[in-house]
Amino acid sequence: MIRTTLLASVLAVLCSVGVLAAKAPDILPSGWRLDPPAGALAATGTMPQGLAVSPDGRLLAVVESGFNPPALSLFAARGLRGLGSIPRPGAFGKPVWIDASHVLVAGANADAFLVVDVARRTVREHRIAAGAWPDAVAIAPNHAFVAASDDGDGTITLAAYPSFGDRRSIAVGPHPGDVLFSRNGATLYVAMRGARTVKAIDVATGTASAIAVGLHPSALALSGDGSRLYVAESDDDAVGAIDTRTNRRIADIAVGLHDGRLSGYGASPNALWIGSWPNSPLFASLGAENAIAVIRNDRVVERIPTGWYPTGVALGRGDTLFVSDGKGEGMRANPQFNPYLHRNAEYVATTLYGSVRAIPLGVWRHARAQTADVVAAEMPTWHAPAISRTVVRPHGPIRHVIYVIKENRSYDQVLGDLRGADGDPHLVWFGENVTPNQHAIARRFGILDRAFTNSQVSADGHNWTDAAIANDYVERFWPVNYAGRRRLYDFQDGLAPDVPHAGYLWDAARRAGITYRDYGEDVITPKGLAGPATTDMAGLAGHFDPRYYGWSLKYSDRLRLAEWLREFDAYAANGGLPQLEIVYLPNDHTAGTDPGAPTPQAYVATNDWCLGRLVDAVSHSRYWKSTAIFSVEDDAQDGPDHVSDQRSTFYVASPYAKPGVHHDDYSTAGVLHTIELILGIAPMTIYDATARPLYAAFGMRADLRPFDALRPRIDLRAVNARTAYDAAVSARLDWNRPDAVDPALLNRILAHAAGKGRVR
Repeated sequence: MIRTTLLASVLAVLCSVGVLAAKAPDILPSGWRLDPPAGALAATGTMPQGLAVSPDGRLLAVVESGFNPPALSLFAARGLRGLGSIPRPGAFGKPVWIDASHVLVAGANADAFLVVDVARRTVREHRIAAGAWPDAVAIAPNHAFVAASDDGDGTITLAAYPSFGDRRSIAVGPHPGDVLFSRNGATLYVAMRGARTVKAIDVATGTASAIAVGLHPSALALSGDGSRLYVAESDDDAVGAIDTRTNRRIADIAVGLHDGRLSGYGASPNALWIGSWPNSPLFASLGAENAIAVIRNDRVVERIPTGWYPTGVALGRGDTLFVSDGKGEGMRANPQFNPYLHRNAEYVATTLYGSVRAIPLGVWRHARAQTADVVAAEMPTWHAPAISRTVVRPHGPIRHVIYVIKENRSYDQVLGDLRGADGDPHLVWFGENVTPNQHAIARRFGILDRAFTNSQVSADGHNWTDAAIANDYVERFWPVNYAGRRRLYDFQDGLAPDVPHAGYLWDAARRAGITYRDYGEDVITPKGLAGPATTDMAGLAGHFDPRYYGWSLKYSDRLRLAEWLREFDAYAANGGLPQLEIVYLPNDHTAGTDPGAPTPQAYVATNDWCLGRLVDAVSHSRYWKSTAIFSVEDDAQDGPDHVSDQRSTFYVASPYAKPGVHHDDYSTAGVLHTIELILGIAPMTIYDATARPLYAAFGMRADLRPFDALRPRIDLRAVNARTAYDAAVSARLDWNRPDAVDPALLNRILAHAAGKGRVR
């Protein structure tokens, strides 16, 4: 059960850092448990990106760069007492101490080096090229500085300190990540997130050589004697060791939990720290496994549980281990979500506060039981039924799966009016009058009132729905995009660092020899809605319908459904229905009150009508007896919910679906796991491997009665008038991709359009 803990309540209202009370273990959308060890704990702002201990060991600097305004926060290393926050537009990445009084920070959208005087609380900006977007910084022993720019072209900027003169720019390639100087400052190492390489650059000449490493290197650390460079290979669940004399990788240290009990990639090593003394342990932050790996002699000797999604690690005085947790201490409910306020209060990204913790030496050193705690936190709490007692199995009666992906609704916002389930009718925006088919599907085939998206927003949401993970690149950068501080949006790219180790569901289907067809998910809609759709997803080539368009609110779900029906009717007549179909129906996103566009109710009702007609068509076909339809929202960000800001509407439609209310906790990854079990597809990540399948949502007896879609109760042709609330504002908004519009603004518009009073 998800608990709204004291900590969650404190975090929801905190506007500044502060020490937090200890708390009971919390449950995440994945079903994993958070139960970190004892030690001081403090709240931070949204998405702390990294931390560093001052040279004298007294202070801890943390860069906060999430949805809320970025800042450098300072804590007393002893007790984590908050010493204040220094707001600075553009702050990003891991801070680097220049001396005991000054911190170097990447300036991101400020296009600058930021030098923070922690005593005077002042900041000096040293501008570099416009549009550079520096995301990482480093300092050499001779006080040369460097910034790596995630600007698409991929450059680094070298400068002298303290003047920041004598600047040079060196092109290195797409998405340079962490940067680090050699001990003598003669060589600069650059982790290339966009490739499988670390660049070694001769600082004097600017010449570079490439060192082959694992997938999407994200962080660097240098041994005390400088003979070894360590690189976090974030999508290979490994830490590479490079001999700096030969610039060759000499070891790969596996850090994921691949021990027979748990399998699948998904550790996401994303930060490293090693001491300057001989035989220092190497610490690796495992973002996606909520743990720190302690590495000695090229193997993990223990794992230490942390908060949700650790992003930074460092050892301080007395061998106290400091950890920043990007998502803090657990999920939160948002029933007070008030779209009428001209701010983002209770919006999921706004309340995604982080935390920082101090783990004493006596807790982490030689505490091998900690590893057992990490494993236990991720071990499944469900038990698979005997093969003979479930239809969720390969070669069973269900041989076809249709996976429908929609956009951005919470459970209470749509189904909060369903009696007998855990809903709050006061929070309903698009109830049964607007969504009669979703209500009918839930009543007929089962109400899943504890279904949670693994994601927070669409940027990570489509990764979770398609791949059962959002990798470290996505997790770190989407909050900045959603805050309007980064223009590059490449989280469904297929060519960028967002592609995880095992790829996507279609890649897994191909590996399993499963036939599959995609309709709109991760395809590129042609400009002007003219010509065929395309894709940059290699696994979709030849497996998608080019006449079915993906994201475009100017294209109706009714047209999408008509195209899907054209192919489905042919399969029904001639056979050959693919074992897996992925169908994208995005109109429930809405376009606010954009004049001439469908009203929000018409958009949501159109989406509802099309989902109902899809289920109707399958249920009246030869394939009904062998099909399961799953429908999910990619995220739940656009509405209130009294249980969790990540609770959403999930639907199952199948002759084997079991009616009634199902209170089991399910997740996006759990739906994927269910699809994999039915079709005989291997899990893609540790998340779908451990997620609870929807066993209890299915029975053994088939009810072959067809489903008849309910006619819409409102006019699907209704369009926004120019006099609608904020119509002029809506007309100026960017509808070219999901979530491009400021969420506070859109939700305020939707609440007015839905005729809601103040959300209580």
